[in-house]
Amino acid sequence: MGFEIVGRVFDAEAFKEYIETVNLNWISSVTVHHTASPNLAQRPKGWTIQHMRNIADYYKNGLGWRSGPHLFTDEDQIFGMSSLWKPGVHARSFNRNSIGIETLGDYDNEDPKSGRGLECWHTTAQATAIILEKRGLEPSNASIKFHRNDPQTSKTCPGKLVDKDWFLDLVSNYTNSKNSQDLTIEQRVERLEKLNGI
Repeated sequence: MGFEIVGRVFDAEAFKEYIETVNLNWISSVTVHHTASPNLAQRPKGWTIQHMRNIADYYKNGLGWRSGPHLFTDEDQIFGMSSLWKPGVHARSFNRNSIGIETLGDYDNEDPKSGRGLECWHTTAQATAIILEKRGLEPSNASIKFHRNDPQTSKTCPGKLVDKDWFLDLVSNYTNSKNSQDLTIEQRVERLEKLNGI
């Protein structure tokens, strides 16, 4: 009940194939989070399926939740948690119509724009872009929420070091929208270098 995809692991291509099998008509946005704890240092090799099972058990038996966030990301993979075809539990004001993605790391303190932090954010951006494209939505403030945008929270999630405009640009880099397709290779490289602070 609510944790149907615990144990599913995807790279971006496999996730894109999987999302084609899912009805996302119920969503109008993606809500992005950071795990805070565990942070990058506490998961030096990223997530494992057992980590997902442990988290699901905590949500279900420790907190009594019917489900949790939909997805968790690390530096190279997307891990399933809660059913993508229905609301999960991740941000009180956004649960009803938003997919929740938890990015590994504590971005109040860890750098989202370099090293493993940046890699994790690239994975989250890819997952977000795939979901939005499936739903026919462009990356925007309306289609991408941060947990801290929820008026019912005082959290800084997904971390005070994560800038919304920066993340929107990162997601846009992974979309196949007309605007992205119109960019030359040189413009795409320039855009990536800017996003990565090069």
